[in-house]
Amino acid sequence: MSQSERSFISTANLVTLHFDVQQVDDLCMPKYSGSMLRGAFGTALRRLTCVTDLPACRDCPLKVHCRFPRIFERPALMPASVQAVNPYVLHTPPPSTYHSGDVWHFKMSIMGDAIGDSTLIIRAWQQALAQGLGVRAPFQRARLLYVRLGETLLFDHSDIDNSDKNSGKIKALPVTHSQIDCHPSGTPASVDQLDLQFLTPFRHQQKGCIVNQAQVLDTATFLASLYNRIRLCQRHHSPDIPWRIGYEDYHAFKADILQLDMTADIRPANISRRSSRQQRKIHLHAMIGCIHLSDPDRSGALERLLPAFRLGEQLHIGKSTTLGLGQYKIMAYTPNA
Repeated sequence: MSQSERSFISTANLVTLHFDVQQVDDLCMPKYSGSMLRGAFGTALRRLTCVTDLPACRDCPLKVHCRFPRIFERPALMPASVQAVNPYVLHTPPPSTYHSGDVWHFKMSIMGDAIGDSTLIIRAWQQALAQGLGVRAPFQRARLLYVRLGETLLFDHSDIDNSDKNSGKIKALPVTHSQIDCHPSGTPASVDQLDLQFLTPFRHQQKGCIVNQAQVLDTATFLASLYNRIRLCQRHHSPDIPWRIGYEDYHAFKADILQLDMTADIRPANISRRSSRQQRKIHLHAMIGCIHLSDPDRSGALERLLPAFRLGEQLHIGKSTTLGLGQYKIMAYTPNA
């Protein structure tokens, strides 16, 4: 693979939308806000699309024609034996207290057919924020200001007619090709060391159990699971145009990971979320921290793995990614002299 081919990875049918939000009511953003945001979005999306009001999509006779499960509950459309993956990933904001008038940001990556439903997705977020955030009423209202895709402005709150809060022009997105820059500006072309800093907890299953102790985590297997995450998303949401990450199979991917020196500086981060469907709190075991990677033998393994790690910044890694879990960013490049 040439240097020019390594610099960018083509990701057909995958885009990341950037949302700017202004609080109307004071909001204490929880430490792990993905469940709250996903719940508000799902409620608004169901309100816009569902015509049967059944409690679950799997038993609905109209589910194959409905846009709600196609976007939000993809497993309901698949046989129980099929490992389905929803076409979206939430990138949550940091915990903070936002007062009336404060502006905050979050992102949402969407894939495949969901890109064609981007107008509906943005409208659902507009209504979800207007209805308000929080785990119980009274909810804290907010206002969607802008939605961007790169430099393209898809939604501008100034277009809204004050007599109709659900108005406002939204630009539709075609199913498209995009590129991820594997060497953003200011980072060296040669990679010998990097850190994966987790911004939200990750959940990883080993031998049928979720890992909740640092000493139990098989770091190499956890990182190698990113390959399966990428391929599962691509198979479901871009089956005709593969995402070329430089590896044809899992074994080659893991072999490169095993060439690295790995240090996992992680700790437990158990999460409590409220399920509106089950009307109870659910406790999730997870881990958070940083994984340090280096290639002391200069084998080129990190260089080859970098496209997949960059793609993982959008797709996340581990379980419960639709809740925003498994979100990380590549923190540092330190090429050896």
